[in-house]
Amino acid sequence: MRKKKLIEQNLSLFEQLEKSQAELVELKRMLNKNAEEINALKAKLEEKKADDNQVTVTEPMRRLEEKMIANATLKPDMEYASKAIGKIVVAAAEHSNKLTIGGDDSKLELVNLILGKTELAKAEILSVIEVEDTLEVKSAKIDQIVEASTEYFKSVAAQIV
Repeated sequence: MRKKKLIEQNLSLFEQLEKSQAELVELKRMLNKNAEEINALKAKLEEKKADDNQVTVTEPMRRLEEKMIANATLKPDMEYASKAIGKIVVAAAEHSNKLTIGGDDSKLELVNLILGKTELAKAEILSVIEVEDTLEVKSAKIDQIVEASTEYFKSVAAQIV
């Protein structure tokens, strides 16, 4: 009786093994098919990317670009203000560097004062530019702001003595 059960169990296990092996073969076939499809899609994607990178600029786009560049010139007062802001920023950097020579962090409060004044001066210059005045009046006001800022930087730097 036991032998009969063992034989039945053996046959059952053998059938399961055959089913599993058949299923494994089918899954491997599907995997290979999917891998081929993925590779084909990747190739198409790369080809599409290469085509997109070779977009040519048309003549109307070129003319529009030229117009945009021509209109991008600064007004004289804006140009003067940007140069003044550059002077202030350079002066602030010089004085900040003097305060932090050798990585000395003990003067960070003074550096923060200089940086704060720099931002304030930028805002003041912006407000001067937005007012409807002549270039000479705007230039004089901007020069005063630059002068006041550099004097402030010097006074802050003098506190380290």
